[in-house]
Amino acid sequence: MNEKLTQAYERLGLPETVTREELNKRFDLLLRRRRSLNTEAEIAAYEADFQAIKFILDFRDQQEIQEAEDQRLAKYGSLAGGARKWERFMRLYKTHVIISIIAVIVLIFAGNALYNNWQHKKYLASLPPVDAKIMFIGNFGVKDEDGKMDALNQAIIGQYPEWKRVDSSMIYLPKTGEGADTLDMNYLQKAVVELAANTPDILILDEATLEWIGKQDGFQNLEPILADGKISKDDPRLKWGKVGESTEEQLYAVDITDSKFVSSLPINHNTKSIEIGVLGGDEPKEKIMQFVKHIAEEGAAQ
Repeated sequence: MNEKLTQAYERLGLPETVTREELNKRFDLLLRRRRSLNTEAEIAAYEADFQAIKFILDFRDQQEIQEAEDQRLAKYGSLAGGARKWERFMRLYKTHVIISIIAVIVLIFAGNALYNNWQHKKYLASLPPVDAKIMFIGNFGVKDEDGKMDALNQAIIGQYPEWKRVDSSMIYLPKTGEGADTLDMNYLQKAVVELAANTPDILILDEATLEWIGKQDGFQNLEPILADGKISKDDPRLKWGKVGESTEEQLYAVDITDSKFVSSLPINHNTKSIEIGVLGGDEPKEKIMQFVKHIAEEGAAQ
C-alpha cells in the first residue's frame, strides 16, 4: 500500500478496512471540532488530521473510479490497456486532435480550391482572347436551367463567326408599380453596381432600360455603321438623341428586336423592344462597330 496512505490511517488511528460511512462520520466530527480550537498546537494537529482524512477520501474516490473504469473496459479483454491509454490520450489532447483534423480538412479543401483555380486559369489561358464583353440588362433571362452563359456565348459567336470568344452577362431588371411602368428600385441598385464593376463593351437593353440610361454619357455614337449607305439614316430602328451634355444629336442605339441575331439567342424576354448600344470613350471601337453593323444590316435586309 502507498506509504503516505498508511501514515494517514496511523495518524487518525483508523484501520485500513474502515468503511466510507465511518470515515464520513469522522470527517464531520473533525469539522465540528474546529470551532473549539484555541492554541497553535491544537490548530496544527487539526490541520494534520484534516489533510490525512482528506487524502484517504481522495484515494478511495480515485480507487472507485479506477474500479468502475476497469469494469467498463473489461469488454475489450486483452486490449483494455490500449483502450485505457487511448481514452486518457483523448481526455488530455481531444481539443488538439480536433483542431488538427480541422486544419487538415481546411488544407485539403484549400489545396483543392487552389488546384481547381490553377486548372481554370490554365483553361482560360488556352482560349482565344475575349473579343467583347456583352451585357444584357433589362427584363431578360437565360434559358439554361443552371443560369450558365455558355450556350448564349456560343449562340452569339454562331451568329458572328468573325469572333471566337465573347463574355456575356445578364442583369435582370424588371418593371414594377401600377401598370408596371417603372423599374424595380432594388434591381436598379444592383444594376448600377454591376455596370460600375463590370463595364461591358456592348449593352443589349429593353425599352425601359434604354429610357433609363440610353442618353447618358458613356454611349458611343454609332453613326459609323451608316457610312456605306446600307442602312438609311431615316431607318425607324435607329435611336437618335442628345447624349449627356452634348448639344448635338447622335445615334446611340439600334432596335434589333426583329433581327435574326435576337431570334437565335437562347434567352427569355418580356419586352416590347430590344436595343443594342456601345459603351466606351470618344474613339469608336472598330470591331465592336462592325458587330453592331452586322446585326443592324440583318434587320435592314428583312
